[in-house]
Amino acid sequence: MAKSKTPGTQSFETGMLAYARSLQISEGVFFGIDGDKRVPVEVLEKGVRGQSSEDRARNPGLSNPQTVEFAVLPQGCTAVELAFSVRVLPMAMSPHACGSPSVATAYETLATSYARAGGFDVLAARYVWNIANARFAWRNRFQVDTSRVTVGFAGQVLVFDPARLSLDRLEDADTLAAALLEGDRTLLGQFISGISGGMTTAPFWFEVTWRGEMPPGQEIFPSQEYIRESKAEKDVSRIYAKLPRFHAGREIGHASMHSQKIGAALRHIDDWHGDDGYGPIAVNPYGGVQETADVLRRAKNSFYDIRKKADEVLAIVQAANSAEDLPGSVHFLMANLVRGGVFGSSSKAAEANG
Repeated sequence: MAKSKTPGTQSFETGMLAYARSLQISEGVFFGIDGDKRVPVEVLEKGVRGQSSEDRARNPGLSNPQTVEFAVLPQGCTAVELAFSVRVLPMAMSPHACGSPSVATAYETLATSYARAGGFDVLAARYVWNIANARFAWRNRFQVDTSRVTVGFAGQVLVFDPARLSLDRLEDADTLAAALLEGDRTLLGQFISGISGGMTTAPFWFEVTWRGEMPPGQEIFPSQEYIRESKAEKDVSRIYAKLPRFHAGREIGHASMHSQKIGAALRHIDDWHGDDGYGPIAVNPYGGVQETADVLRRAKNSFYDIRKKADEVLAIVQAANSAEDLPGSVHFLMANLVRGGVFGSSSKAAEANG
């Protein structure tokens, strides 16, 4: 028999709970810049002869011929460009699917109160920081000496110098404004407000372009694919993401960056985890860091641990007069809902909720 909830308590626990993502990001595509022309960066294939150097190699120290995909800046080009677009939607204001009407109401109350206190403004400013610092270019960011990020929205343009911004610590509004090459602080505020409003009321759309100067022939790093069986038969040991495109009279594989990888970069806003050894990490329920295999939110501060305290969380958010009254745990909770995903409770937790 299911256990009854204590009268007067609210809960975020139910067996079925899912949120649609609020940041709908396109696939990123790479171009070479030749004067005023944009030339698609093509993914190509080559054979290389490496050397077996892994632990317990079958032929240690001997040659290891393999086929890999690669991408380089086309000849005649002097810069690389990565472009994508983002549509911000108010999907965190209520569950996409929920197994309990009372739980759905609790989440809607949380989101409405969080919005009233200005919580979404905090998240929006952090996403803008990761756009301005070009984290989404990943390894390509370090391939260039000078670069710029251009943001277009509602007929307006902002241009940032990523080199003026840190990847390891969150920057305040003054530092973000100081990184502007075009636009001013007022327009920057409008951009942040646009993203915040997109997460709460009406959809908001913007475009992002990163451009960095580099010599032709230098390597470019698209997203890397997992090896598919069809490709494995050809012994291609490294496969890059690409989109089919007709160019110069033939179909090519246009080098691309996965929307998920761009999204992971923009979600590097969790510095509420409490681990002094890390700066901001990508928002995810357990605070997992793929690069190091560390999990920073095991000790009673995961998404699931925080949401167990529904009454406490709702009381804090409803009493907040501004974003300064909101603790990091609440921002983290809401950032996961913005991220989207399936967050259903375990069968025991769902049963306890009745």
